Order: sequence, then structure tokens, then C-alpha cells
Amino acid sequence: MIDWLLAVYASIPWGAIVVLLVYLIKNPDKAEKWGALIAKSLSFVNARFERSAVARDIESDINSFARNANGSKENGIFPYYAKIKWVTQTSREAFIQNNKMVIRMQHHDNQARNFLYATMDWINNGTIPESRGIIHPSVYKALEFSLINKILIEKKRYDSKQLFVDEFYEKEAPENSLIRYYTTAFNALDSKGLLMGVVLPEYASFAKVIDETVPTKTLISESIGFANMLDKLARKKQGIDVSPNYKGDHISCSIALVAKTEKYNVEGIRPYINYINKCCGEGFKSIYVCATGENNFSIVNRIKDSYEKSKTLSLVSETTRRFSNSVSIVLHYNVNSLNKSENK
Repeated sequence: MIDWLLAVYASIPWGAIVVLLVYLIKNPDKAEKWGALIAKSLSFVNARFERSAVARDIESDINSFARNANGSKENGIFPYYAKIKWVTQTSREAFIQNNKMVIRMQHHDNQARNFLYATMDWINNGTIPESRGIIHPSVYKALEFSLINKILIEKKRYDSKQLFVDEFYEKEAPENSLIRYYTTAFNALDSKGLLMGVVLPEYASFAKVIDETVPTKTLISESIGFANMLDKLARKKQGIDVSPNYKGDHISCSIALVAKTEKYNVEGIRPYINYINKCCGEGFKSIYVCATGENNFSIVNRIKDSYEKSKTLSLVSETTRRFSNSVSIVLHYNVNSLNKSENK
């Protein structure tokens, strides 16, 4: 079998190999997936090839999730990609090496357990690491659990998810606990595209706007205050107004939700512009314009065009993400220090 594979590789023209290499460099997700498939095709040879195939398969799923979450930001929500190293000892550990997170773990015959443990170690150690120490522990753990649940579902690792629920979530997030309370809220926000588009970016910037990351009562209180606002937004009932604003010393943002096409058909984008200008005048530091469903994308684009030459707002990022059966778009703006509303 190996001789046959080598003969196939040798028969490929050099020009085609160069084109293939360029393509793989530009598409790291494809490179990792192909590497996993090649390793899997050799897994029958011996246990070493089989473990290599499992490791590459895990790395491919985790790292493609990270790239999608980070978007165009190279050091975004997940600054480190995963590298699996099999060890014989029973204890697991994760550490940063060459700008990657090396996850050392024991190989299990149960592949669902391998993927779950690697995912948990990667999420636990690599999610917005700079802000970890200044976010309330229950809020941070809820973020971890929500992200673990998200990646297991997106990568269709349903057997791993069942292990996660049975062995970890039910034990560490019992009924009426803060961890379960916030996890439920973050899961609901994810269905609107807000977890990856607003919640994590805002918590990620938390540490960047203060001088040091030593936890204080004020910082911990602000992190949970923001989570409480998000929880109210997640549980909002149709027809009931809930403030999408939070203003603290460090976290200070407003969320403009584009959801009612009927209102747009009657009034156009003026209500959204008025709301955004009002938030600018009230001194919010950042504004997120969010929409779910492609029918609302044209509204968001019109809002974006309206602020293209704005001196009040600076566009930080525009992210589009597909999830479940829908798609979301988020415009992230920084409010400039002028803090003056513009008459548009």
C-alpha cells in the first residue's frame, strides 16, 4: 500500500505540486483536513499512524473553528491554534510553544473522549487569555461551557457532546447555579450571532483598556454586570423592551439590533441612525450593529454606508458567520473621543 502511494505521488507533475502547495498555504483549513485524511489512509499500518490520524483530525476541527471565530483578526478571540501531542502518563497539560497551544494528553480508544478532552483543554487555556483573571469565575466558566457546546455541535461531535454533558456540565453547572444561568444566556445569544460577534470581542478587549490584569472587586463586578445585561437581552420576550446598553469604566457598549424589517419598510434606517447617534452622544465607547438572516443584511449595509465618512465612528471589524440554519452579520464600531452626534 505504501509503495503504491509513493508511486502515485511520484507520478504527479512538479507544476501541479507547486500549484497544490500554494493552494494549501492560502487555505490552511484545507491543508489540515487533507493532512488528516492522508494520515487516516495510513492508519492501518501501525498504532503510530493511527494516533497521528486522530491528532490531525482533532487539530483540523479545532483550528478551523478558531479561524472562523477570529475572522480577519490573527490574534482574536483564540490567539493560539491547537497541536496535539500524545503522552503515556495519565495527567493532561497544555502550554504555549511557537505561538501554538500544545495539548499533551493520553490517547484513548474512545475517539469521542479524545476530541472532548482536547477541546476542553484548548478552550480552558486559550479563550481570551488576557482577560481571564479579571472576569468573574462563574461568567468565565459559562463562556467556556458555551464555547465547548458550540464547537461540539458545529463539528457534529455528538458523541463527545453527550460525554461532556454527562461527565462535566451536569456536575459543574447544577440547576440554579450561576454557571448554568450564564451558560443558558450565552447559548441563547449565540443563536442570534451575538456570542462570537459581541460578547467575546468585548470581554477580549477588557484587558486591553486597563493598565494591568490583576483582578479587583471593581473589575470583577463590571464583568458580571455586563453578563447580567446580556442575560436580560438573551431572555427578552417579543414586544418587551430591554436595554441593550452597558456602561462601565472599562466595558462600555451598546448593541443595535436590526430585526424588524416591517419597521424598516415604513421608516427606513432613520430610527437606527438616531439611536446610534444618541449612544455616541451619551459617551459609549463601542457600538455593535447586529442582524440575523440575510433579509436584514441590506439594512446593515445601508447603516454602514451612512457612517462610511463619519468622524464620530471608526469601523473596527465586519464579521459574517454562518451557524445552525442561519447567518449573522456584526459591525463593530469604536466611538471616537469627539463624542458628538452627527446630523445625517
